Amino acid sequence: MKYGVVLSAMVTILLACGCIVSDELTTFIIHPDGSADWYQFKSNIRSSDKGEKGFEELSKLMADFDARKGGEFERIVEAGGEVLDARWIHREEPYSTLVTAHFPTASTVEKFWTIKDDKGKVLALAQLKQDCNRRRLSLTIPGPRKSDSEEPKQDSYREIRAHQANGFAESRIIVTGGEITASQGFVVAGDKRSCLIDPPRIEELLRGTTGDLELFLEWEVVKK
Repeated sequence: MKYGVVLSAMVTILLACGCIVSDELTTFIIHPDGSADWYQFKSNIRSSDKGEKGFEELSKLMADFDARKGGEFERIVEAGGEVLDARWIHREEPYSTLVTAHFPTASTVEKFWTIKDDKGKVLALAQLKQDCNRRRLSLTIPGPRKSDSEEPKQDSYREIRAHQANGFAESRIIVTGGEITASQGFVVAGDKRSCLIDPPRIEELLRGTTGDLELFLEWEVVKK
């Protein structure tokens, strides 16, 4: 198992759907009371397979989306969240969709971010803690893991852009009413009110430890 690949799927809260590819922008907004809102915009949705197989994959995706079935929908509901809207922005090639959801409590946020494999094994355990005006979201990836001392090949800028041309995913966490004070595994914006998932740094951390690894985001709520 490549933990970098698994973790990339975990932290973006995405599930693979056959050979369907797209550009994906996900925003997770956490409020001071622990509730959260989730938005995901997908564009240029298509199948990497051509012909009949590709047509069947897209047809299934459309039917599941209309029924609010599978993938993100199941994860949201199982965590105790609510799908507020799921709409087609463009219902012909290139397909585009927008889904919005709400998580009413910190415990539902924790359940949504806790990731398990298909056998129920925990790949990442999430916790959202509150201490006065301080907040902390953490993802603990349990060890032990086999260490990987070999340094991976660094892709050039052109190689990275070539991968992104096929499809990309970006996830942003926003904290309302406060500023981020510390983090590990995230790139914090200059205004300290939001951050992006940092897959290269996460992969580096995974290679450097065989025990439990904790990714975290800490912020302080400004009292009015």
